[in-house]
Amino acid sequence: AALFVLLGGCSDQQPPPVSAHTIAEASVRQNRVPTYPQPDTTYLSFSRAHGFQVNYLAPEGKAWLWYPGNRLGVPEDYKRDIVAGQEAMCWRHPPNSFNPVTRKQGGTFACESLALARSTVVSALPADPFALQTGRVPYTLDRCAAPAEFSFDRTTISC
Repeated sequence: AALFVLLGGCSDQQPPPVSAHTIAEASVRQNRVPTYPQPDTTYLSFSRAHGFQVNYLAPEGKAWLWYPGNRLGVPEDYKRDIVAGQEAMCWRHPPNSFNPVTRKQGGTFACESLALARSTVVSALPADPFALQTGRVPYTLDRCAAPAEFSFDRTTISC
């Protein structure tokens, strides 16, 4: 099973749950990419729980995740939605995938607050510079080492 990220789950009846640690970490971080999410863009996100992750968002709700420790990219579906009156970013990962942080299997959409999602994004690049939509990754990503191609303050955002 592939490893992937879901920063929180949601349902149509309740606001997306978020851990107190994630809220505390994100609340002190400046929103560096306020236009997130935009198609045909590659994003670098960081949280202490997952480390650095790279996402290529293609048009039409398709995406690929380069997750720390994985030897292959994880195909995803994404969408923006309204959950309990709050803007949300929602992800669906393959049914045979597993999130090591939330301990949940993929297969259904899981959502998080769009504001929280934006606060975890630390940098962006145009298009798909790592060719993630091929399903391959350039190398096995270390959770504490962001690809050099991204520009951000590496002294304040790190493991």
